Amino acid sequence: MHLFTRTIRMGGGDPAGAMTWSVGITEQVRSITGLGVDAWASVMSPDAGAVVWSIWVEHLSEIEQGADKLGGSPQYLDNVKAGQVYIDGPVVDGLSTLVHGTLDLTGDPPNYVTAAQAVAAPGRLSDAITSGIEIADHVTKASGQPTMFVVNSTGPYGGCAWLTASPDINTVEQGEAALMGDPGWLKLIDRVGTAYNNDASQSIYRRIA
Repeated sequence: MHLFTRTIRMGGGDPAGAMTWSVGITEQVRSITGLGVDAWASVMSPDAGAVVWSIWVEHLSEIEQGADKLGGSPQYLDNVKAGQVYIDGPVVDGLSTLVHGTLDLTGDPPNYVTAAQAVAAPGRLSDAITSGIEIADHVTKASGQPTMFVVNSTGPYGGCAWLTASPDINTVEQGEAALMGDPGWLKLIDRVGTAYNNDASQSIYRRIA
């Protein structure tokens, strides 16, 4: 499975307008493409103002076909143009591959996703992927929340991420507390940490559409 994301940073001049536009264009994309696109807003995280659109697909051709439909829709293109007043910065696309974890698209989507991102240290790609799987398994067991491990197909080479889905913010908090109180977790991170560069980061995203 592949995860495609599109990230846009919204300016602070009209947050209500930016939110309304973000939700509206998400619904429009779903209608035009028939794809299950979700929209997420960064909360309590360094990338304040970021909105991320995400979709899981089995084949990249699904993304290509969806993009072609959008490119052929004057209504969508007009909506993109209208939204420029809310955008502050470039559009950043990303593509990653699911390496480990179970993806369930049949139930209700989560309301929160915690994304921890890192890049493999030079010469440590194999260790980074092996350790990434181990980390995902440990987080799933300790927090009780399913955690997936994905590896970049585009973007920084050796980039990877751990995605933990939660139904609400209380579950996010409980999962973090469970990890911080788990001696095995701290030992694991100390042991495998050198497989990654020192700029690892974590963000929380709330589903808005």
